[in-house]
Amino acid sequence: MNYKLPLIICFFWMLNANAQSITAEPASFYGLGEKSTKGHAVFDALGKNAINVLDSGILNHNNPASYNRLSKGSTLYTLGLHSRQSWYQSGGIKQFNATPMVEEFTLGFKISKQMGLSFGLRPYSSRGYQITETIFTGLDSLRYNYTGKGAIQDLYVGYSFGIIEKPKTKFAIGANVSYLFGTLINERSSTLLTGASTTGGIERNSLIVRSNSIDLGTYFTQALGKKHSITLSAVYQPQMLMKADLLKELYSTATINVPSSYDTIDYVSQQFRATAAQSWQAGFAYSWKLPSYKRQTRELHPLLQLYGSYASYGDLSQNENLITGFDQSLHSKISFGVQFQPEYKVLENLATLKAFEKLSYRAGYYQQTLPYLSNGQQYQERAITLGFGLPLLAQVSLSSLNVGFTLGQRQIPNTDWSENFIGARVSFIMAPSNFEKWFRKRQLD
Repeated sequence: MNYKLPLIICFFWMLNANAQSITAEPASFYGLGEKSTKGHAVFDALGKNAINVLDSGILNHNNPASYNRLSKGSTLYTLGLHSRQSWYQSGGIKQFNATPMVEEFTLGFKISKQMGLSFGLRPYSSRGYQITETIFTGLDSLRYNYTGKGAIQDLYVGYSFGIIEKPKTKFAIGANVSYLFGTLINERSSTLLTGASTTGGIERNSLIVRSNSIDLGTYFTQALGKKHSITLSAVYQPQMLMKADLLKELYSTATINVPSSYDTIDYVSQQFRATAAQSWQAGFAYSWKLPSYKRQTRELHPLLQLYGSYASYGDLSQNENLITGFDQSLHSKISFGVQFQPEYKVLENLATLKAFEKLSYRAGYYQQTLPYLSNGQQYQERAITLGFGLPLLAQVSLSSLNVGFTLGQRQIPNTDWSENFIGARVSFIMAPSNFEKWFRKRQLD
């Protein structure tokens, strides 16, 4: 079967698709909205560790240096699906929101022994909220409606180069170059509720982003004997100038729900500039090949891996005071994760393994501050994570299905506001086997 055509069609369909909201977070009103973790089910299950997860069967675009770790002759495609269910509470008011979304499509392959390449489309940030308030003025009632929607997408290409490629020591560097595009909209409307009348006004601010960014990555891996190895990873994003057009619209109408009835009061388009301060991440990974053991007629080779990372994300500020409440604060995240594989030589021992011996089992924990402020208090988030990876072994390839669950809570210190959430992410890694026709190398005699 030829995989090229449907995958290419899928990629360009996603590239041309309208931006959709993948969040129901009220605080996405601020700045560029809820910034994506550029997630993968493997990373989610490992406590949001990402830059330090290096595996030949996982395309890790969070650390561009990792591309040269991909298996030779195997092209990896990743398709991600994400869903989040949130329960909000403030005082006696409760609300539920759910947000399913197709999130990313990426491709990566090894160019040579030392070089790797990746490109694709991934989410950068999103906006999605709706708040309604009704006030009785004494004679009439006014309804205020605040809504936000839209997303920024990240179209990227990445390259890595292995400076040291020895059996026990590996050191590589890499870079992702991105083009950010999309539209974020904040809208508020007021409606006079008097019988059948719906007279009102609408103010809409649209931020149309067209900008570039870059992030740099590296890793160093050292084997410690035959059973142990340790990896140190880091990613750095320099200060970024965000470019956009700001469209401000103001309308009055006698019928709020009929756009053709709007009368334009103001319509202004102007250039917008914001500065994102530098960000960095650092992490480690420790691998231990546990003693092999026999079960009935087979021998298992278990593997235990530990992960830890810390991230510091720079603040975001507009260069001119054009948008109310735009700026976002410096924030950070700390993550821990563990993975256990009953058999890490899955392909070699496929015929003898039981179903549960083929799986990878993952768990983790993370806590972070968020860039949003409420009355001078910064949002806090913490969560536990679980997941597993299932090799898809219909053919001899690196294809797999990975699932990650997140059970967490957001709070604002010294307030009664909270958000309890459950996140689920499914990632498909597709790797056509080496004997597929479009991988064959032909030579003329």
